[in-house]
Amino acid sequence: MKTVSKDDNFYFLLVALLGLLFSSALMQQLFSGGQKTVLALIIICLGVSIVGVNNQQKFYRNWYSFLLILAAISGSMTFFDEYDLSLVTLFALLVFLLSHTHTALKQVMLSEYVSKNQIIGSICVYLLIGVTWAIIYLIQIELFPQAFNGIEAKPWLDNLFSVVYFSFITLTTLGYGDITPALPIPRFFVFIESILGSFYLAIMVASLVSHRLNQTQHQ
Repeated sequence: MKTVSKDDNFYFLLVALLGLLFSSALMQQLFSGGQKTVLALIIICLGVSIVGVNNQQKFYRNWYSFLLILAAISGSMTFFDEYDLSLVTLFALLVFLLSHTHTALKQVMLSEYVSKNQIIGSICVYLLIGVTWAIIYLIQIELFPQAFNGIEAKPWLDNLFSVVYFSFITLTTLGYGDITPALPIPRFFVFIESILGSFYLAIMVASLVSHRLNQTQHQ
């Protein structure tokens, strides 16, 4: 049986993602307009996820650190009137999340045994997909201010939780209708996310069941 160790980053990643989601909701409800604090919380929460990356994978550690530093610097520059590096910040976060999703999904799918760590990893991948798509939607709002009905065109840090909420509502195919895509490109990404969310759950459940059966047969 594979034991959970520091080399398995899913516990760190889960804490980081849940912390990011809750802190963004907290800031949206209680401290609206605290953009600097929101940016700091994003960097801190995602930085926690790097702690759990395998110590032998120095390339990934350095790559993740570089992307977060880039996001922190470009995000900080945005607070000055002369600079607007929102797209640089968002693309840095997008590449960070895509890289994390790739490595986490690979570790979950290639594991030979079903363990608590693998189950937590599958949850992390699902959360990563939702957060990644939220960043994609924020990029679209920066490029097309009228991309969504129900979301105003304002600084992306102010829209963060609203877009995260919409992303997970779409990922789970609930679709309350309070936020809707208004342009063709956002609509494309919305239905791709809904399809991805449905297929991921089906494939992951089948994979976990298959691995569990194989594990039982070898015991």
